[in-house]
Amino acid sequence: MAKKNKDSDDLDSPKKRGLVFYLMLLAVVLILGAGGYMGAAVYFQLPPFDEKGPTPEEIAAQKAQEEKQEQLLQREIYVPCGSTFTFTVKSGRRLHTGQIEVVLVVQGEENQALAQKHLTLINSIIFDKLSSQSYEGLLLPSGRTRLKRELLDATRAKVNEVAKTPVIDQILFTGFVLQ
Repeated sequence: MAKKNKDSDDLDSPKKRGLVFYLMLLAVVLILGAGGYMGAAVYFQLPPFDEKGPTPEEIAAQKAQEEKQEQLLQREIYVPCGSTFTFTVKSGRRLHTGQIEVVLVVQGEENQALAQKHLTLINSIIFDKLSSQSYEGLLLPSGRTRLKRELLDATRAKVNEVAKTPVIDQILFTGFVLQ
């Protein structure tokens, strides 16, 4: 029986050698495969070596820059109404002459383009409102403030009707003379 054990060891020996050979071959293939993947990962920037996304600081800086650009697009722009408005107003028995220079305040370049496009319409509305004023009403600062409000309401209403968007934010008088 001892002989049988020795014979079985001899039979197992080539099997063990083949198994060891296959295990070593498998280990070499795994090492080469892992090394090849690492080389390809470095070259093609695959998952372990890929570029990282932007950091939170970079994202915050980018958002701040975008907001700054948006604010530049939405800044106040002053659109002059062309020439001076000259009109006559009644005061009892006498006619007086008035001259007003008007500037429109708009927000952003889009509204500036719309205001300049409809400037003829805006000038017509302003002239109609000016010619319907009285001399005594325009002498006091409260009368001029009321006139600004009336002009703003009238021009906003008409331009909103035509352009379908609010364009004018404020009306300023840069020159106001009554004689």
